[in-house]
Amino acid sequence: MNIISVERLWLRYWGNGGIADAFNFEACLYEVQELPEYELAVLAWVVEDLEAESPH
Repeated sequence: MNIISVERLWLRYWGNGGIADAFNFEACLYEVQELPEYELAVLAWVVEDLEAESPH
């Protein structure tokens, strides 16, 4: 199991077209606010990519 920092996750999300700044992104992770549906899709793509890259 690989552990990834919130900063690294946000950078990957941002690099894949996400528009939320780091503060709003982290607020979403802690369920303080919600991201729009498209932004959640970008986040899902990032998580899938990270899972594919991690050694099993």
